[in-house]
Amino acid sequence: MDGNNSGDVNKTNRGLISRIPADRWEEALVTGNGTMGALVFGQPYEETIILNHEKLYEPFHEEIVQNKPLAPYLPEIREMMKRGKFQDAAALFSDKSGHPLLFTDAYHPAYALKWKTTRKEDIDNYARKVDFESGEIKVYWESHAGGQERNVVISRAHDVIALQIKTNGKDRVNGEISIDDLVHEGSGIFKIHADKQFLSFSCKYTKTNKGYVGSSYIILKNGEGTVKVEEEKLVIKDTAEVLILTKICPVDDYNQESGKKMRTLQRSLLSHADLSYGDILSNHQLIHGEMFNRMTFTIGEQDRASLTTEDLLATKTDGLDPILLQQMFDMGRYVFLCSSGEYPPNLVGLWTGDWRPPWSGDFTTDANVNLAVSGGGIGNMGEALEGYFHLIEKISPDWKVNAKTMFGCRGFLAGSRTDGNHNIHTHFNEDWPLGFWTAGAQWLVMPFYEWYQITGDREFFKKRVLPLMKEISFFYEDFLTEQDEFGKTMFVPSYSPENTPNISEELLKKGWQPSQATINATMDLAVTKELLINLINTCDELGIEEVSICNWIEMLNKIPEYMINEDGALKEWAHKDLNDEYDHRHISHLYPVWPGHEITPEKTPELFEAAKRALMLRKRGNYSAHGIMHCGIVAARLKEKALVQENIKLLLHEGDYIHSSLVTSHNPGRVIYNVDANCSFPTLVMEMLVYSVPGMIELLPALPDDLLKGSITGMLTRTEVTIEQLEWNMEEKKINVSIRSRKNQQLDLLIRNGMKKVTCNDNNKVEQLDANVLFIEMQQNAPLKLEIELT
Repeated sequence: MDGNNSGDVNKTNRGLISRIPADRWEEALVTGNGTMGALVFGQPYEETIILNHEKLYEPFHEEIVQNKPLAPYLPEIREMMKRGKFQDAAALFSDKSGHPLLFTDAYHPAYALKWKTTRKEDIDNYARKVDFESGEIKVYWESHAGGQERNVVISRAHDVIALQIKTNGKDRVNGEISIDDLVHEGSGIFKIHADKQFLSFSCKYTKTNKGYVGSSYIILKNGEGTVKVEEEKLVIKDTAEVLILTKICPVDDYNQESGKKMRTLQRSLLSHADLSYGDILSNHQLIHGEMFNRMTFTIGEQDRASLTTEDLLATKTDGLDPILLQQMFDMGRYVFLCSSGEYPPNLVGLWTGDWRPPWSGDFTTDANVNLAVSGGGIGNMGEALEGYFHLIEKISPDWKVNAKTMFGCRGFLAGSRTDGNHNIHTHFNEDWPLGFWTAGAQWLVMPFYEWYQITGDREFFKKRVLPLMKEISFFYEDFLTEQDEFGKTMFVPSYSPENTPNISEELLKKGWQPSQATINATMDLAVTKELLINLINTCDELGIEEVSICNWIEMLNKIPEYMINEDGALKEWAHKDLNDEYDHRHISHLYPVWPGHEITPEKTPELFEAAKRALMLRKRGNYSAHGIMHCGIVAARLKEKALVQENIKLLLHEGDYIHSSLVTSHNPGRVIYNVDANCSFPTLVMEMLVYSVPGMIELLPALPDDLLKGSITGMLTRTEVTIEQLEWNMEEKKINVSIRSRKNQQLDLLIRNGMKKVTCNDNNKVEQLDANVLFIEMQQNAPLKLEIELT
């Protein structure tokens, strides 16, 4: 197997095709194996491959900056905030920390390989393509001498970047390969070295002794042609195929280790010299393709195999384009898989051409990474989600330092940003008082608990989830010492990312101060309740932590109730004097709707309507793509199919968020390269098709009217049940569903459309309770198939 034949470059089953070369890295095609990534772009005769590694972050400081002890000032800060002196409290906290607002170390590219063809002729039938199932990028064109192609794959099996340059006719490969360092001026000292076998790069950072090395091994297949060194580049002549194998490696101590690391890296490349490109591709595809293909999502019956991204993105429609929607679902899974290694996707996934991308390209924990990984569990990508688990477990020891230093508490307090190396919380100041945000740890640990619900793995819960959740409970036990006049807990200080409440003119005249620093942010109440309820219920079920359960129940009973404002909307702050600001991109106060499960139409109908009202009143702020996805997912939980469609349409059709590579941007107009929307788009699709909590599965809770037919396979639920296949045809009012349970269990199947007739492969397992609910008794690993006629 030597890669895809050139004839199939004009179509794809699951992937993308573009017929216009990319002239900037933001439009580059992407691939990766979780550890290393590549951006492929350029003109046919001059192409650039920017290489990335998940652990390359430029150090901004010689040592990790620590907070000075802030706990002694907590009583004063609390008293100030109770008197409405929110800005003064934030200023005091910032001033006593001993540092300004600091960003994390900046994610950056390693370097770029530049391929330049020495012969230039007229070209025809140009295409560039990504195959989502194999992870391969192909660039192809034809000339009078035949076809030429360049293929790139980054192998999970061999941990190597493979670039194949070949001809499919009488022509020969002639060109030169060089390195573009891309290093930001003053950020590092680099070296480029070329010999007949290797083209190598090394860089030492300016601020610290860390750095990285990379090397490419050039192989002329079939013994044809020559390679010649010219300065810092390699000139290749008269061969039918070149295979270039590349690896990149971070170095902790550049002066002591760089030489050894380079030799080890080059020996690794040599060990792969006997492999063909086809071997590397097929071995990678066995791993990558199996994970990617666990799920499929199909809308309608349109043939999309030959449509280009230019065609798809130029489509004008009054509704939703099902083909683009399906493409973006697949692209989201592809991006998540390719950028999940030891770490999950950061703000740019695994790819950047900027040495210092916006917000350092880091893991931002108050919505961004949370959204990016939200589909990993129900999306059946446990191995990819493991990178997220590794990140949280690695940085969580710093959460103990934050809790002790900042508030004098035991347990965990998460910071709002991390580069994966540490999470000491230093990203706050007077205007951005994120140091008052205490909800982060629970939101970040929630995917662990969800994975336990999906798998039922009790050892995973006991060994990896429970210890984290208990540490968070220790923090709240120590932190929540203030009470209001009704004996309820006061969350002070508090913070709702990244919004500022409105304060009445009367209170402003009395000296109250508008600030992001607040009291009783609804999000803080919600995550604490979620933590305690999950601990109580799960530990009771497992017969563990009996003494702690009594303590958790006592804490839970003291949490204040949510509040509803004069507009009938769930308030963002459960405080009578802090009023809602609707025009903001974050909707953190809707946490109990999503990712939480506290507010539902059955359990809390009044709060459900208030949450719905809050979402309807919310404006777009700066129209960030992550805000659109967040609103869409919450809309799905609120069963608001029209609002789901509105948010999907804004992302896909109206906001110009999507590059020709199908990678998304943070702002409209393709401003700021960012994968938040890519990775969370599958979450939105899955949530509009299936909602689940232990003991209940709901089908088609928020299916947009435009999507009359479709199917999804391989989706997991929080009931230990797999949706092996769900098909719907709303024109015929029919649903077919096949499900399989990991255990013997009873559950309810809910369809709000109403069921006229239900046929089952085993009628003894199903009882229709009313027009909307089926009671199902499932046997372990026994498939259950239902045909449902809707009313």
